[in-house]
Amino acid sequence: MAFDLAKATQGLSLEKDAFDIDDILFEQRPRKRVKQNVSELRTRLENKFLTPTTEFSPIWLNRLQQRWDCPVDYTELFKIGQPQTRTVTRFQRHGLEGRVTGYKNVTVPANSATAKNSTSFLRKPASRADFVRGAAGFFPFAPGGLEGIEATAALEDQVHRAGVGDDAAPSSRLERVIKLGEGGLLEVAPGLNRGIDVSMKKINEDEARAVEQELDQEPEEAPEVEEPASEAQTNGERDPESDGEDGEDIDAILPVEFPALEPHGTLTASSARKAGREWAHMVDIKREIPNFRELVPDMARDWPFELDTFQKEAIYHLENGDSVFVAAHTSAGKTVVAEYAIALASKHMTKAIYTSPIKALSNQKFRDFRQTFDEVGILTGDVQINPEASCLIMTTEILRSMLYRGADLIRDVEFVIFDEVHYVNDFERGVVWEEVIIMLPEHVTLILLSATVPNTYEFASWVGRTKQKDIYVISTPKRPIPLEHYLWAGKNIHKIVDSEKKFVEKGWKEANQAIQGKDKPKALETTNSARGGGVAGQRGGQRGGAQRGGQRGGPRGGGGQQRGRGGPPRASHAPGHLGRTGRQGGFTSAAQDKNLWVHLVQFLKKSNLLPGCIFVFSKKRCEENADALSNQDFCTAAEKSAIHMTIEKSIARLKPEDRVLPQIIRLRELLSRGIAVHHGGLLPIVKEIVEILFAQTLVKVLFATETFAMGLNLPTRTVVFSGYRKHDGHSFRNLLPGEYTQMAGRAGRRGLDTVGSVIIVPPGGDEAPPVVDLQKMILGEPSKLRSQFRLTYNMILNLLRVEALKIEEMIKRSFSEHATQQLLPEHEKAVKVSEADLAKIKRDSCNTCDASIDDCHQASQDYKVLTEEMYKFLLGIPIGRKMFSQSRLIVYNRDGIRTPGILLSDGATNKGPQGSPTLHVCEIRLMRETRDSTDLLPFIPAFRRYLTPLPQAKKHIRIKTLHVPLGDVECLTRYVTKGIVPEIFQSGEKYIKAKDRLHSICRSWDDLWDEMDLSKIKNLQFQEMMKKRKDAELTASSSPSVSCGQFLKHVSDIYFTKAH
Repeated sequence: MAFDLAKATQGLSLEKDAFDIDDILFEQRPRKRVKQNVSELRTRLENKFLTPTTEFSPIWLNRLQQRWDCPVDYTELFKIGQPQTRTVTRFQRHGLEGRVTGYKNVTVPANSATAKNSTSFLRKPASRADFVRGAAGFFPFAPGGLEGIEATAALEDQVHRAGVGDDAAPSSRLERVIKLGEGGLLEVAPGLNRGIDVSMKKINEDEARAVEQELDQEPEEAPEVEEPASEAQTNGERDPESDGEDGEDIDAILPVEFPALEPHGTLTASSARKAGREWAHMVDIKREIPNFRELVPDMARDWPFELDTFQKEAIYHLENGDSVFVAAHTSAGKTVVAEYAIALASKHMTKAIYTSPIKALSNQKFRDFRQTFDEVGILTGDVQINPEASCLIMTTEILRSMLYRGADLIRDVEFVIFDEVHYVNDFERGVVWEEVIIMLPEHVTLILLSATVPNTYEFASWVGRTKQKDIYVISTPKRPIPLEHYLWAGKNIHKIVDSEKKFVEKGWKEANQAIQGKDKPKALETTNSARGGGVAGQRGGQRGGAQRGGQRGGPRGGGGQQRGRGGPPRASHAPGHLGRTGRQGGFTSAAQDKNLWVHLVQFLKKSNLLPGCIFVFSKKRCEENADALSNQDFCTAAEKSAIHMTIEKSIARLKPEDRVLPQIIRLRELLSRGIAVHHGGLLPIVKEIVEILFAQTLVKVLFATETFAMGLNLPTRTVVFSGYRKHDGHSFRNLLPGEYTQMAGRAGRRGLDTVGSVIIVPPGGDEAPPVVDLQKMILGEPSKLRSQFRLTYNMILNLLRVEALKIEEMIKRSFSEHATQQLLPEHEKAVKVSEADLAKIKRDSCNTCDASIDDCHQASQDYKVLTEEMYKFLLGIPIGRKMFSQSRLIVYNRDGIRTPGILLSDGATNKGPQGSPTLHVCEIRLMRETRDSTDLLPFIPAFRRYLTPLPQAKKHIRIKTLHVPLGDVECLTRYVTKGIVPEIFQSGEKYIKAKDRLHSICRSWDDLWDEMDLSKIKNLQFQEMMKKRKDAELTASSSPSVSCGQFLKHVSDIYFTKAH
């Protein structure tokens, strides 16, 4: 052995001459190919091709198969099937080993509740294969909060308990009709008091004769004995106990053939709910909870840090079984609430479902929760892992499918966590959130997590009213890590909003000057002597100074001194300028952006602001911007090794050919330098690798689209916006405050950074983004939660499968109908009041008005409507706007009172509700503050004799300036006042003369108040409206009812009758 070892060691040498690779390669040659036996090969070929097979090929089946026509016996259709048994025999077991000690018969319902005919939770479970996803033919479980469906489900539960409940009272079970004997078997037939008793002795004949003799004897009259009446009967009351006994006796006799006719407690309870109850409750988080450990002594999960007040409030209400709506700033710690709900479900041995709007967020939460909890599963369109875990993570669409398909998994769910609820504003997918909230069963507790939105109480109130349960709204006042916002200009950043949310005007001006190049005039002046700014004798002066520069840029030139080489640079050559591409918003090309991103990333690295996330609103530009940093490397050797190990571990399960896909090869090269991209065009595994490495701060620069900001708990030190405009599928627009806040909220890592930095890179242009746009985007109020509910074919088909679920109920309980349903009690009350007022109106019969007052009233209303349409049309055409001239006398309706006034300005202003047009008017105040019957008449000459007189005394004339909606104007008169406006607002003699002229106008409703001539307006549509209004005026003024002595009273009666 020693000799062999020495010989082997002599062969080992590090010298070049002592080692020849050919000696190793040709030391062992490959084995020679084994020569096949000819006879064996011939036998194998004969068996395969020449030996007939004993079976026919499946292809020949259709040609060889023969069918026989069998006669159909239609009498089989009329046979009655075997009746379903109403009882089953069950064993009685005792002891831990479950030994059988007896047996008994128990009744079962006639129609057994299954997933295909019942919405009850007591129905039979489906097969194991359909436990998670359900099946298309299954009924969904009864949604919580829908009274009719709850009553139906409760009725099914009662019937089910009547059949299988062993401990129920006999009065509420089917045994009231079918009675069991002492042995546990059926002995008593329905309707009889007892069954056959074989142990009963035979009656003796003597006893029978004695009974017959007693019956033959004539009975004596029994004396009447008055029994003392009970106290209750004396007072005219009935004994409730006796009533109950009588009722039980009657119920025992009647068979339970129609259980739907039985009284049910749920209907009474639901109808007794208070209509005006507030379901949402705002929680004051400014109030500390010093005794939190006493309120929650046994927490389901603990954290190594002190919880914030809003987190303690949420945990306290979850322990009480209440639903919560947590609207907190980004990075505030909403995930703590979700984690506690998952831990609480695990403690209760139930399930918790975590829903998210996008797959990327689901994948990230699955990775995070798997490190914290033992049982975590995920269900998305791409992957399904451990679907029976106590914590399930899924997209909202998956949960909606489970609810509609009646998955038995829903029975075990205690908490449903909705993350990023503000995604309900999404036009395409927002309806899914509303469907799921409506369809969830009553026993499920809701946990809503959202960014800060203005109408949290309104949304929570809708959820509480829909589910008929209390919900507590918890909001945070400010971010834990404040943000500072900057503009990038001139290879530097300029602060425009500080950490106190105050706009810095100085920073914006500096950025604007840097973009325009105005911050370099002094530097240019000091160097212009060498480039054309010197005297004429120098070279630069000859080419760009006063001589040649003036010739090229003078009156005959194209641009004055700016075309000379010694003048200031053009705006497109200014430092920090990106140039224009001709597209709206100043978008730039990739070539123009290349230097920009190099300078910006180098600045971030020098300022210690990495890692950073750069949001780009285009998948293509994400890739181009990453390519612009081809010469940049941000990783150390240790970080490169960690990145390589993570990538290898992630793609280890892929096939060898899939590991060399172009996307993965490109990803390796980018990630090795600390650069990555994240957008919807990447493979799921690629996006997941990027998210993992970014969470480990191994990715220093990430180019991502907007979806990366949707809830991904991957904070960074700096967030950069490549622009502030995006295309929303219809047009280019500025970022909304909510969108900006969601993306900017990624900046600032809690516990690592004291402040988060947000940098906005202005698009190509000659100046910085407008101050108004920046203030609205950064400091503006986020968008409200708005309903995107709409009826889809999928929803309609799912609801039509179940008779108990009605489409009208879904529409009624949607978020869009919340305001209407919330005011329903008030509307019902108003209807009752109107009906009571209508009943009090008694119009006396009148021979003159009875036949024509209705037509007169309708014509008057048509006249008012057409007048409003005409004046609105006038304001929309040039010649019509001239009619609304200053000092013109008008008549309008203010709060139902006919009031005169004078126009104070030409045209109209948009100061009404929602920008509606209004007129600036000097109102002539009346002596009355309430309307009378004359205000119900249209302002036409035939009715002026009925109108209430204007102020007659000069001392009673008062004026007031206000804006009147255009729709309230009744008449534009032909009279234009003189010497009243603006003299009436002055003092001295001018005021006195103006008031005298005003007094002369108010003496009577004379021809001065006639409408101006509108027949000169040559517009076909306007002339048609005038003709219709003229016909309505003629019908009203020529009505026989006008000559009635009580015309005003009858007009008032008919008006209130029609109004109610």
